[in-house]
Amino acid sequence: MHPLVYGDYPPVMKRNVGARLPSLTARDSAMVRGSLDFVGINQYGAILVEADLGQLDRDLRDYYGDMATNFVTVPFESTVTRNQQVPRLGLRNHEAPWALSKLLEHLQTHYGNPPVMIHENGAGHEPDPSGGFLYDDEFRAHFLRVYVEAALASVRNGSDLRGYFVWSFMDVFEFLFSYRFRFGLYGVDFAADNRTRYARRSARWYAGFLRGGGGDLTPAAAASVSTRTHGSTYSE
Repeated sequence: MHPLVYGDYPPVMKRNVGARLPSLTARDSAMVRGSLDFVGINQYGAILVEADLGQLDRDLRDYYGDMATNFVTVPFESTVTRNQQVPRLGLRNHEAPWALSKLLEHLQTHYGNPPVMIHENGAGHEPDPSGGFLYDDEFRAHFLRVYVEAALASVRNGSDLRGYFVWSFMDVFEFLFSYRFRFGLYGVDFAADNRTRYARRSARWYAGFLRGGGGDLTPAAAASVSTRTHGSTYSE
């Protein structure tokens, strides 16, 4: 962000990396400064960071060593060794909308309030090992609600947030998680030849929220929730 806004690396980066940091000529600086159209954000959780300047004492340092920090991911509740993120299964019950608010405030305060698009925001769950379908994903509707509320509050506080996209419309192959997590508003039966889709509760809530023009954000209780396994259907 710093070169794109100010035309130069941040001071801490120049101090930590030193001569290994590629230099920017005056022409380079002029080309990159102000060249961004918008800032795209994929927001799922937060990272708690603390300084670890001892890492700068090593003769050979990688990207993480140059950062000279230790961090723990939230909401994954991972135990971090050498800053490697180890997601814990069951991340669906956690959210950190305050992190989105702080990030938008940071961009507004330190980088001239650039236009922002939230490209991805969503909650994942583990598929049922027995092959059952998840219809009642109230946790996902709640996750989206608290993030939309945080986004709206940031806009009212002056953030130039211009767009918001839910991840994802339907279950897909995830680059980080393969098929171990499902993020879709619409579920997909990957065991079926035609990959049958079905609407989850979050899809109905989000559609209703959009049609309502920003009214009550609270997900309504489902009157009847269907749970279907392969070859059978019943209601709870």
